Amino acid sequence: MEEFTIETKNLTKISDRKLVDNINFTAYSGEIHAIIGSNGEGKTVFAKLLAGVRQKTSGSILINGSDVQIHDIVSAQNLGIYMIQQEQVLFPALTVRDNIISGNERKVGSSRIWAPSKKKADQICRQYLSKFGLDLDLDAPVSSLSAMEKRIVQLVRALLGRPRVLILDELSSSLTSQEIEITFRFLEELKREQVAIIIITHNYSVLLRYCDRVSIINDGTIIGSYSREEFSNPDFREHIDKLKMNFTYPSLRLTPGEELVKIDHISGGMLKDVHFSLREGEIIGLAGLVSSGRTSLVKAIMGDLKLTSGAVTFPGSKERPFINIISEVDADMALFNCQSIPFNITASNFKRITRHGFTSNKKMNLYGRHYLDKLCFRNVKPDTRVAHLSTGNKQKLIIARSLFNHSNIYIYNEPTKNLDATSRLELYNILNALILEGATVLLISSDFSELIGMCSRIILLKDGRQIGNYSTNYLSVEALSKELE
Repeated sequence: MEEFTIETKNLTKISDRKLVDNINFTAYSGEIHAIIGSNGEGKTVFAKLLAGVRQKTSGSILINGSDVQIHDIVSAQNLGIYMIQQEQVLFPALTVRDNIISGNERKVGSSRIWAPSKKKADQICRQYLSKFGLDLDLDAPVSSLSAMEKRIVQLVRALLGRPRVLILDELSSSLTSQEIEITFRFLEELKREQVAIIIITHNYSVLLRYCDRVSIINDGTIIGSYSREEFSNPDFREHIDKLKMNFTYPSLRLTPGEELVKIDHISGGMLKDVHFSLREGEIIGLAGLVSSGRTSLVKAIMGDLKLTSGAVTFPGSKERPFINIISEVDADMALFNCQSIPFNITASNFKRITRHGFTSNKKMNLYGRHYLDKLCFRNVKPDTRVAHLSTGNKQKLIIARSLFNHSNIYIYNEPTKNLDATSRLELYNILNALILEGATVLLISSDFSELIGMCSRIILLKDGRQIGNYSTNYLSVEALSKELE
């Protein structure tokens, strides 16, 4: 593939406000170019304008200096521009094979009339999936996959289109360090083929290790672009410090109190003899790679998985208590997009805002404003439409909903996957406040440094088996990764 550039000149998008404001940007083929900034600053909107997911208000997009017209996703893909969005854009009821091949039939050798043969489709799917260390059942519905596997399926589908420009929006947010390394090893191959790779990330280590260029976006506009040679410049470091992308975890280690949840040698589904307890005043981590059994364990605690042996009990409670949970599903599937922000926050417990059988809009709005302040939403008001929120702000909205419905048991599955450093720090402080009030938190994360930084113990799962229950006092990311290999 020949070398080229993709540029924007004064690119602007106006909706209820200016989301993108006169962005001038250049990315080069054969490079990985990162776009960073806080939640709600316009990173994803800018990427969607390039990929045709949203339409610009004004400005130009140019390839090799020539103005190109991008009206929709198809026109962008005809130019070789593909985007992997944070949201899962898949067909849940279709198989893994059909999700990968969909839209790429002609590219895998089918005619205008006939679909590609199953044998040829399987060969191509396995060829690409193997590059990421995956051996999936191609006949399985894509809805049965983990979040990481779904993200790789989306990536493989885009790669079949032979992109010239590949835009990845928080691809690493649900990946472990080992999975990130595998993914970027493949992206290095694409660089050598002169693909221009644009990534949006909050992962500082990814920037330093893999990116050739970084652009910083603030209030909808690019305020600086830096090459790898400039990463040591004081100006670049100052921007990074402002974003607080490198910080110390506010760990709070309390003496554990009463047992709230007891997982007593349970087996069922893919789980085999898992046993540990959750106690008052503890943040317990749960780590595991793809198909480790993390999701099955959550279902067992929630009572949604039939056990063949063992039991999940709640000492001190005669029946299963209410458990606040944030699942790994995309925010768009968990929110009421046609409703207000206060409605979405209070939807977990309308009883708190009900009087004489009627909900109080006044109370609803008061709670809405309270949590908008508590979680530091930027550029967001109570009347902002949920559909206009950034992915990071949607994630914070889900967290606010879980906090509104008071409980003493919280299960948070990848809660920081779309949050910037400042928002993550706010969440960690909230978790500390919860355990000070006597709650227990099960924190499931692919970010091993997060687990070690915030948890007192980490439960390790591999192939459905519990292979460890370790104190984090002397545990390192390297040791944890090695245990799970």
